[in-house]
Amino acid sequence: MRLKTFTAPSMAEAMQLVKTHLGADAIIVSTQKGDGGLGVRITAAIEAVEDEDHYDQIEDGADPLDEIAEALAHHNVPGELADKLTRAAGSLDADDPLLALAGALDQHFKFQPVPAAGKRPIVLIGMPGAGKTVTTAKLATRAVMNRRPVSVITTDTQRAGGYDQLHAFTRLLEIDLQQAGTPAELQDAVSAARSGSLILVDCAGGNPFDADDARRQHQLIAAIEAEVIMVTAAGSDPLDAADLAQAYAAIGARRILATRLDIARRLGGILSGASAGRLAFTEVGIGANVAEGLGPLNPVSLARLLLPKYATARDQAAE
Repeated sequence: MRLKTFTAPSMAEAMQLVKTHLGADAIIVSTQKGDGGLGVRITAAIEAVEDEDHYDQIEDGADPLDEIAEALAHHNVPGELADKLTRAAGSLDADDPLLALAGALDQHFKFQPVPAAGKRPIVLIGMPGAGKTVTTAKLATRAVMNRRPVSVITTDTQRAGGYDQLHAFTRLLEIDLQQAGTPAELQDAVSAARSGSLILVDCAGGNPFDADDARRQHQLIAAIEAEVIMVTAAGSDPLDAADLAQAYAAIGARRILATRLDIARRLGGILSGASAGRLAFTEVGIGANVAEGLGPLNPVSLARLLLPKYATARDQAAE
């Protein structure tokens, strides 16, 4: 038995999705209202023989929309978002599932690389352990390797070892690491940075659902009119990722940078977060190598990561 859930604005549209993906012999298992009481969700079933490795053995010539829908289900992409992407892919009339999914991703998401040197400082925010400090080191290393001036500031003045971890990287790069625990100190550190340099601020991890923590981070960001990037670890629960992205968007985040792409096997969380927070994808962290562990993300490279026949090409995500 093969089960699938479809979400659409109306019952007629949902039934058409069932027919498109499962055929006229599909059996309706359940119907309910969509997320937030909007639209409808239909769970349908069809008799099918599938082995446990079906996901990894999609045959050449399969329906591109089926391939895309199964890939999104595998990655635990929330039903409403998965249906939007599948419908967008179908509207492109592309026979290649990679190009169809890439086109759908391009329609639904924005893709903006990290500025090499910007008019505004770049602040990296996110939950503790998301990879902000290592990402800061990677961005600083890239700037140094490209012979661009860079200044690094940390607002982590309380966590044990927080300063030491980043200082170990900046010392090797021969960069003076500045500390700033208050908005006024952060303003002074930014003002002291070399003109035209890339200014990176590693913001101490906090709880965005705690009013005091959220207020503190927002005050730091507002003090320097920063470009704010949310750093998140791939592989997180999609619903939690959506809540986090909305919380960080309220603080000021406008882009999302996913880490641990070499480890995660379910990427629904980063899609869910970017969609819920209306955040632009920027780059991805792949591996711990600070010299080569970051790469830009675009619709095609993201589609490669999501589709099974390209799943082994994770090291090509930055192409």
